[in-house]
Amino acid sequence: MYKRIVMIVDSGIEPRFVSSYALLLAKVTNAKLYLVPAFRDSEVLANLQEIQNGAAMAGIEAEQLAVEGGVVRDINKLVRDKQMDLIVTTLKGERDGRFFIGTLAQRLMKYGQASVIGVRIAKARPLTHHQKLLVPISNRDYHFNERLFLITMLAHNLNLGVSLFRCIKSGGRSPDKDEMETFFSESEEYLAPFKKELLGVGIPTDVRVRVCENATDSILDETMSSRFDLLFVRALRRNIVKEFLGSNEMEEIIRRTPSNLLLWKSRD
Repeated sequence: MYKRIVMIVDSGIEPRFVSSYALLLAKVTNAKLYLVPAFRDSEVLANLQEIQNGAAMAGIEAEQLAVEGGVVRDINKLVRDKQMDLIVTTLKGERDGRFFIGTLAQRLMKYGQASVIGVRIAKARPLTHHQKLLVPISNRDYHFNERLFLITMLAHNLNLGVSLFRCIKSGGRSPDKDEMETFFSESEEYLAPFKKELLGVGIPTDVRVRVCENATDSILDETMSSRFDLLFVRALRRNIVKEFLGSNEMEEIIRRTPSNLLLWKSRD
């Protein structure tokens, strides 16, 4: 699915951990990895070299590219000229406290002409320490080939168990036992095609259901209470574009996640 992957390399220690996900994707898909500095300073250049060295050790073809103007504009030019399939970028706190709203990652998800994965490193640990992956599924448009490919790739190569998570709106009251059983049965049926695909390739998969008022809180509570190592979230377009008054579900998930997070936006 991916033949050319571009990673935006920032300052700080986070890009070195983020690169492990980009390198895994490149290794599995036999893709070429392009490294682009978010800006130029000694720390970014050191990160570029460290990641390129890691690629060489893993047998991955990697190339550093420079951008001359605006990063988003130049990245889109690279996407067109070199037919890039995927952009990987770091999600981290800015000086003003933001993690997403108004950041490079949000602009790439709004305007990028390839798929984008933003990686939030909440726990700096090797990928081999991951055991459990949580995948929240919305009530629409969940069965995407690209999402299935990414989940399958992660689960197979990191030996992960996968939990599909669905939040049922409560309507302001607590459901009784019969209603909960109905909610769970409906969720099992709704997620059956996705679960069947994962089980069919040998990936342990279960379905988890919560009745909730707030989906963001419910996702984060499930991640923390069940000690998931990795959270895989699809960025819905309405959440990518909301910027007013800091009101954005993606901002809250990125800021508060207790596990490492992959925030994915499909090119489609």
